[in-house]
Amino acid sequence: MPKLRHNKKYNNNKQQPKEKTMTKKYNNIQDVSTTHLYKMLSLKNFQDKDNQKMIKDEIKFRDEPVTQQQMVNILKMGIVQNCK
Repeated sequence: MPKLRHNKKYNNNKQQPKEKTMTKKYNNIQDVSTTHLYKMLSLKNFQDKDNQKMIKDEIKFRDEPVTQQQMVNILKMGIVQNCK
């Protein structure tokens, strides 16, 4: 029986580049590591305006610590809004 030759031209066994996706599901953005947040910025399913803003805001929040005065102001705003 003759041996079969594999023609490189028709060999479809080459691996296609995988599309970047997230495999783990998260309920809260706080649960996502900073490294994964940076990766999410380039993922296809997070390219809309709202997701990009949410991710960038979370990165900014983590990179820039909140001062004590900012925290006091945030709490005061919450108390005033809840009293109305």
